[in-house]
Amino acid sequence: MTAAERVIAQFCQFFVFIVAARMLGPAEFGTYALVSAFAILLLRASEVGWAPYIMSWAGDAAVPRQVLTLAAGCGVVFGAIGLAASGVVAALGIDAEIVILIQLFSVWVAIATLSSAQKGMMVWQKRLRLSALCEIAGEIVGLCVSLATLLSGWGVLSIAFGRLSFQTTHLVLSFLATRTWPALGFEARMLTELWVFSRHFFAARMLANIKLYAATFIIGGALGPTEVGYFRVAERLVGAVGEVIAVPAQLLSWAVLKDARDGDATSGIGGARMKTQLMSFIRLLWVISVPLFVWLIVTSDVLIEDLLSSEWLPAVPLVALLAISRLLTTSAIATEPLLSLTGQSRILPRLSLTMLVIAVGTTLLAVPFGLYAVAWAQVVGALLLLGVTLYIFHRFAKVTPLEFILDIRGIVAPLAVAIAALLLADHALAIYTPIPPLLQTVLSALFATGIYIAALAVLARATLRQLIGRGHVPPVNEVQT
Repeated sequence: MTAAERVIAQFCQFFVFIVAARMLGPAEFGTYALVSAFAILLLRASEVGWAPYIMSWAGDAAVPRQVLTLAAGCGVVFGAIGLAASGVVAALGIDAEIVILIQLFSVWVAIATLSSAQKGMMVWQKRLRLSALCEIAGEIVGLCVSLATLLSGWGVLSIAFGRLSFQTTHLVLSFLATRTWPALGFEARMLTELWVFSRHFFAARMLANIKLYAATFIIGGALGPTEVGYFRVAERLVGAVGEVIAVPAQLLSWAVLKDARDGDATSGIGGARMKTQLMSFIRLLWVISVPLFVWLIVTSDVLIEDLLSSEWLPAVPLVALLAISRLLTTSAIATEPLLSLTGQSRILPRLSLTMLVIAVGTTLLAVPFGLYAVAWAQVVGALLLLGVTLYIFHRFAKVTPLEFILDIRGIVAPLAVAIAALLLADHALAIYTPIPPLLQTVLSALFATGIYIAALAVLARATLRQLIGRGHVPPVNEVQT
């Protein structure tokens, strides 16, 4: 049910994104993206660590109910901050529609904070199925409201209406499911424990989210909302592919590396099994990631023109550059489980801060040269992050950069065959068939996938067996046959 929830959520959000981008255009969509980014940062600050604290609680329901009260109060405070910001924006003479958009998102922050804590409550009560159903119902209601208001001419406000509808539906259904209401009666010891527990989540999440939206704010401040619109659309398309890889990969990395730690007599830093499993995981990650991102780069012009409109074609080069950037950072998925499982979790905040400094620094240096320079800066930042990742692999898993490169080299040949097949199929379908372009992208992907599997079977059989779950984890230096 949780997997179904994520699939439905991704579909609803992506569908709204496509319709909104088509109907709003780059400038309006960019304005929405800026306000939305501001609201999400307010929400992440407001959430602190309420839900994780509730989920980790081992006692009765008294303390989780008190945490719900704190979450509700925090949501009101940060929602009020958003409303105050809308007042400042209004005083500056900015368009009234933007002021209303900020106000709607401020209300959303208040509701979403309590809704997030309620989700933690349902997990604590082991009602995962009900939690998923609440999410699914909320997403469907939000989708319907967003589409209805978009088609009725509400413009950029429509997406905020959808967000509010989703969050309100989820909150109401979650209270009906848990039948657990906020309560008072705080104790000093509980508040101290909550603060100590939550501050780590707050710091890590805020750093991660500031990094995520730093480019949006910098572009908006220096280049304007239209450029933000192009950049966010490119990010969303790349993110849709990236999430397909990242979500299961994160879960798999924890499982694989935990198994390595638990089964290795020399577990910890430098454990032989940890090293082997890490390299095996990274190899499979690249086997899956490279074809998907290359397909996105090759077909981005068709995807943007057919799914959105020709008005969005300036985003095509951005998609290519951001896809390369995302591919280069794919290996970093393994850093959190590696550091945590080797007892080095204290490094994670410093790592997050390093990533933030790299992202903000490269973007600030590039923004005077225009939007495409900012996209190139993301590639440079990704290369720097890859260097940090390789250092972590070397320091805590004894995987040297040379070993990393030599191991990846073993899958270059089948990847080259697959990419050539994709380019050939894409060219042939475009020149010699009357098939609609969007369908051509699907057919070329299917053809290239078949060629890729055959190439893996011939040139990297052990990797293919691992990919389909029938092979053992090969030693680090095993030759692919």
